[in-house]
Amino acid sequence: MRKTIMIWAAVMLLFILGLVGCNYGGESGPLTLEEAVHAGVQATLTKEAWLDGVEFARKTAIAAENSGSGADTADQNISTPTPTIRPTQEASPTPTLKPASEHVVFPGTIKGWVDTFLVDYNSIDYADEHITYGDQFKANIFERPFTADDMIYQSSIDIIRVNLKVSPIWTYAILYFAEELPASGTMKYGLEIDLDENGRGDLLIQTGMPASIDWSVKDVQVYQDLDGDIGGLSPMVNDDPEEGSNGYEVLLFDSGEGEDPDLVWVRRNPDSPSSIQIAYKAELIGPKATGYMWSAWADDGLQALDLRDYNDRFTEESAGSPYPGSPLYPIKSIYLFDSTCRSYYGFKPSGNEAGLCP
Repeated sequence: MRKTIMIWAAVMLLFILGLVGCNYGGESGPLTLEEAVHAGVQATLTKEAWLDGVEFARKTAIAAENSGSGADTADQNISTPTPTIRPTQEASPTPTLKPASEHVVFPGTIKGWVDTFLVDYNSIDYADEHITYGDQFKANIFERPFTADDMIYQSSIDIIRVNLKVSPIWTYAILYFAEELPASGTMKYGLEIDLDENGRGDLLIQTGMPASIDWSVKDVQVYQDLDGDIGGLSPMVNDDPEEGSNGYEVLLFDSGEGEDPDLVWVRRNPDSPSSIQIAYKAELIGPKATGYMWSAWADDGLQALDLRDYNDRFTEESAGSPYPGSPLYPIKSIYLFDSTCRSYYGFKPSGNEAGLCP
């Protein structure tokens, strides 16, 4: 097993360096597995190249072990720290939240080409092995559709693609998952919107599992980070855990209550049993925003908006890792959580935006 891991890591690193075309590490020492993977993902031109590289490295390592090269099969005793999770608090609603009133406008049928999209890693291929790839703790991009410790896969948390379709009144986000969604559940889904492209989430849309293919505002919330502490000192990069941050602390909309009873809606995708659709009005973004970045997430674990971003509130050791052979395996504090890289709309990115999809 040890030999397999060493070979896998070596082949994977060579593949990544070949894609990047430069030497990572330098005076700071060798990269960890997660750092090497992150460097490769940021350098690849396509998602397909990254996935092909992962599979190639994995198969190469297995073939080398099976060839009788004297692999050391002794198990390693890996000790993992016990995670410490502080009690979470519900984000407090704003005192001015207006009671729900009659709806005025409703979302319609989504037609035409999408305006932007993103693709996320599909962990179902390695679900039986209780591992996955694509998780980037240091970059605040998580691939953890597994329970803590025993690593039981949950396809209803595994986002694989998100399309964004923009119309004059409504913007539609269509989230696709690895398998058909259950009829009900405790999971939460949503979008995170960065209005000024600085890596800090400004708005967060959250919904429970929609009950039907009819549009509804039930169990839909919109939160705002008014004091700007999302992202910590370095947005999208993990900082040392620090008490005092409150994450998304302002509730703007709750199941029709708020300034606009029609602000955000949700439904099951009538065209796909493995998908949900979220519709939000242009007023949510605001008239001054010329463009913004966005990402999607699914959470059936912590569901703690006051702890966002999670990689700033937990150490990498306490969070654990889904990577095979990692000394931090398995996942622990951050579990049943999937978040994507960030796509964009309304502007041309420079390529240096924090969290931007490769």
